[in-house]
Amino acid sequence: MRIGAWRPPAWLLPLAAGLTIGVLLVATVPAALRWWRGTPADLVIVSGVEDGEGGARQALIDLWNQLHPDKRARIELVAGSADEQHGAMVRFAKAEEEVKADILNLDVTAVAEFAEFGHIAEWPAGEAPARVLGELLEKPRASCYYRGKLWGLPFNSDAGVLFARRSLLVPVPATTPTAFSWEKVAEQGPASGSSPLAAAYAGQLDGYEGLTVNAMEALWALEPREARAGEAGPLGVPVDPAVWSAAVDRLYGRPGDRVIDPASTTYRESGTSDQFLRKKIAFMRNWPVAYRTLVETSDQTASVAAADIVMTPLPGPAVLGGQNLAVVSGSARGDDARELIEFLAGEPSQRLLMQVGGFAAATGATYDRPEIQAAHPYAATIRAAIENSRQRLQTPYYPRFSEELRTIVTEIRAKGGKEVPANLEKRLLDASKGRLPPR
Repeated sequence: MRIGAWRPPAWLLPLAAGLTIGVLLVATVPAALRWWRGTPADLVIVSGVEDGEGGARQALIDLWNQLHPDKRARIELVAGSADEQHGAMVRFAKAEEEVKADILNLDVTAVAEFAEFGHIAEWPAGEAPARVLGELLEKPRASCYYRGKLWGLPFNSDAGVLFARRSLLVPVPATTPTAFSWEKVAEQGPASGSSPLAAAYAGQLDGYEGLTVNAMEALWALEPREARAGEAGPLGVPVDPAVWSAAVDRLYGRPGDRVIDPASTTYRESGTSDQFLRKKIAFMRNWPVAYRTLVETSDQTASVAAADIVMTPLPGPAVLGGQNLAVVSGSARGDDARELIEFLAGEPSQRLLMQVGGFAAATGATYDRPEIQAAHPYAATIRAAIENSRQRLQTPYYPRFSEELRTIVTEIRAKGGKEVPANLEKRLLDASKGRLPPR
């Protein structure tokens, strides 16, 4: 098939013009488009495997290529864990891979590191994309800056939310709840032998970034109200030992209380969703994209009826997630790369990502679109979660900081949750500056 033989489907054309896409988005990009493998002249975006549904990111690249045949682009996927993907991104940034990258799709926590060490290029002074920046919600926009300089734009945003299965709640609510306190979550812990539920709630407590995220959200929820009114100190988390002890208690629960699923220590996002699908937990902490996974799973015997899902904010601030697109410092096509990034971060593209892929849009106006509200009954909840979220600590040494935070959580748990390291604050401060503990 020659590339000239394909024409974009009707639902993509209004997007190109920035017009409403509404119900036209029910289609997906034909599989025939996916044959393109690129040439040395392509703009190369290095990205982790897509979390959303329907190949939405690839759909945008396909559309870009139809509109800009002289500036074709493709996505170079990197697989593996978050740590493995991070290592691959560094190699691509240093031109140590066979494929030469122009754009990196970075987790929001990686912007400071890649900017500090010269892996990505600052947006040229005086050329900031005012229109796109004006469309972005405040928190995703702020995540693109480091030391007061702009380094990229969002591909999508994210923030943690709470899911509940209405039919498993006791009593079953007559109307859709809009919020749950932690006390209400804990009340759903089943009595021994009286329910098929394993526990009331599960998060992600495996030894990866998900544990860091869940721990931060527990710490923020338990810090004093006066601290919660603003950002939590220079380290991004409280350092009060009492708060840490209570947070670890909330994360793992107490023996026999059946509030926290004891298998949570092995769960990542997919594991938590699986327990939710199997009616083993009444609540779960997850990202908004899980909604589409739950109601549109290919295993229809395990899917959840949309009416049985309740999505609310977490009982406390959520961690800001998402990915930002940044130009590789060594790219010879910086101008073209920035043009592509603006296209992908603009409101029409964010609308497609949310409508087709279930991603949380970084642009505010997207949430007001009738077609988005129809497809996503909890669009307002997602927007509120992003607006009330907090960013993880901006430090070039974030991976080290995150690892140390998890280590401290594990140590406190191992000592029954009551003994907090006396040097907690120093350890976190040292990690945030890249200093390793003595061996």
